[in-house]
Amino acid sequence: MLPGPIYIYECPNCGNLLQKFSFISGNTFGAKMYSDGKCIAPMLPKRLILTKCKKCNNIFWLNKLKEIGTVEFDDYKNPMRKNADLIESLKIDGCFKAIDTGIAENEQEEFFIRQLIWRLYNDRVRKGENQFIGVDDEIMWRENCYKLISLLDSADLDQRIMIAELKRNSGDFDGCLEILKTIDDNRLNWIKEELIHECKIKNKNVIKLD
Repeated sequence: MLPGPIYIYECPNCGNLLQKFSFISGNTFGAKMYSDGKCIAPMLPKRLILTKCKKCNNIFWLNKLKEIGTVEFDDYKNPMRKNADLIESLKIDGCFKAIDTGIAENEQEEFFIRQLIWRLYNDRVRKGENQFIGVDDEIMWRENCYKLISLLDSADLDQRIMIAELKRNSGDFDGCLEILKTIDDNRLNWIKEELIHECKIKNKNVIKLD
């Protein structure tokens, strides 16, 4: 994984500087694919497009901003870089706040945030932690799952299998199996069989796909 230039952005609310690392190349060696569609690849950097300012906590789409400058990766003394905070991914509470503030201007953007919430909850399982912190946390998660399903198009096979997985995660094993029965595609059948197995053993948790 080779580093590229560092892009400098400005918070649209307070003008605080933020820096985003870039990479010239990456690969999927050692990557792990999960049933919620998340791919964890040590040699492939994450694509961050939603973040918040560390100074004023304003949440914004990074891809809607134009960088105000670039800095070479090895230019450690550049004042613009020294004064810029490193961008970070939103956590679960930040994602819910993003939705509440109406930052999603269309269904595609709402889908992005709600899918991110789903995967962040699953990250807790991937780390061996409890998925929920109290009853209210689980209620928020479940509501997000239902709304995410409503944003998906069952006519699209990739989205249909995501609906099935969301139902399995919610404990609706029969609903998951009913959807899986309608999928017959060489590209997806291996995933389908793994999800059928997990339904039979009543496992709701995200799984690593083999």
